Amino acid sequence: MLKNILSIGAVALCSSLFSQVVVGPVLDTQRLAIVPFDYALDSSHTSISDIDSGFFKSSASMKAFFAEASYGKMTLEGTVYPYRRNQPPLFGVGYTNCYPTDAVITNQPDVNYAIIDNIILLPHDTASKSCAAGNSSSGKLPFTTPIGPQQFRRSGFRTSFYFPNDFSKTTSSTIAHELMHSFGNGFHSNSYVQDSGVWKVQGYGNVFDILGLRSQASHPCSMLKHKLGWLTQQEIQQVVQTDTFRIYPLEQTLPGQTQCLIIDLTQQLDLQPTDTFKFDQLYLEYRGLTGFDSRSAWQRRVRLKNNTYYPNDSLHGLSIIGVDCSSFQDCRPMLIDMHPDPIGGVGASYFPNEASDAPLKLNETYKVATADSISIKVIQVSQGNYIDVAITMPLSTGLENYKKAAAKVQLYPSPVEDYLHIQGAQGSVYRVQLYDIYGNLVKQELTEEQVDMSNLKSGLYIVVMEDLSTMQRIQKRVIKM
Repeated sequence: MLKNILSIGAVALCSSLFSQVVVGPVLDTQRLAIVPFDYALDSSHTSISDIDSGFFKSSASMKAFFAEASYGKMTLEGTVYPYRRNQPPLFGVGYTNCYPTDAVITNQPDVNYAIIDNIILLPHDTASKSCAAGNSSSGKLPFTTPIGPQQFRRSGFRTSFYFPNDFSKTTSSTIAHELMHSFGNGFHSNSYVQDSGVWKVQGYGNVFDILGLRSQASHPCSMLKHKLGWLTQQEIQQVVQTDTFRIYPLEQTLPGQTQCLIIDLTQQLDLQPTDTFKFDQLYLEYRGLTGFDSRSAWQRRVRLKNNTYYPNDSLHGLSIIGVDCSSFQDCRPMLIDMHPDPIGGVGASYFPNEASDAPLKLNETYKVATADSISIKVIQVSQGNYIDVAITMPLSTGLENYKKAAAKVQLYPSPVEDYLHIQGAQGSVYRVQLYDIYGNLVKQELTEEQVDMSNLKSGLYIVVMEDLSTMQRIQKRVIKM
């Protein structure tokens, strides 16, 4: 029987989701100042109207891309300023010397620094320099401006817009990629692939993720969407017991429908002991409408080392993202290649496309290489609509105890206006933690009878209760009016 259980599972049986990926929401309106620099002083530069269209107005604009990727939870607004033509020239070569200095950035008298979240620099005429196509801070930086200290993100691009759009369905996948960095992701969505039988990290290797091989990808992966607050607990299920789950496409706006499964690993997954990468969690997602689907079969094919082609026409399956939180404080996502043997028997002509066949396909099973004996099998695929996944979890004697404890304790009223009362817990002292829908801890206290929620905002909260005498933990949901 197919079940669609609530998004948070029994923390009595595994480590809490909230102790892993930290949610740093990027929501609502993000205001951009687009500042182009014309060092060539010729007519070859992109027009102001095209820049404005590429960022804000076209159907494939940055604004449209992020509105879609965030499920409407954020939008981009801003101003495209006139070209700067009397500025200190660009100097040197290398990654950072192709953009104006911070002193120049913060000395533009027509820019309103007080209201911006990100300043976008578009230098024209850097072709003769060894420049990166894009360069972005991973979060807001402190600047000294004419109106005093301010904090905003900084992004620079020497790339041109592509019209009407590139494979990622955006005016520029490079700009979309760099803006994702500026939202606090100082890393790439790499892949874990095999090379001559040895597992290796391939930079930019997740070909389905805009922070991976961006020219082929569309949306960011489920872990990044969770981190940014775009996937909330309403669309996430925590896997804590053997069951069958239905996952809907990550690219569609489907409030309340499961678009991501998370498995907390009680033992780290260490596929390659000779490197530092160990996975604490697995994020499971289904890409039903990737940028691949707008391409012809000729465009989807993967060139192999012997100059033949792998057709890559079976795209629908389960992507498994390993998340390493122990080696990296900000938790790094890596697409695990479910088909590590060389594509076509000889391998792709360049390394990133070794992950082109990464998703687990229909009737295939992945046995997680830990002592937990977790197995994951795709049992049904409705292309573009959903996939069904059967997950076998290790047996736990605590499951029945958890169910009994959860049934015994009742929280009322819900919705709650001021005080949340605990019923059925006489004689027990609980450590009570309240989390908002983005996974942020908003309140913690010890109590026997009630929790004061009067100062909290309206919305859904996850209540985690730990009995200090038995150490039994249960979770429930309440709505604050």
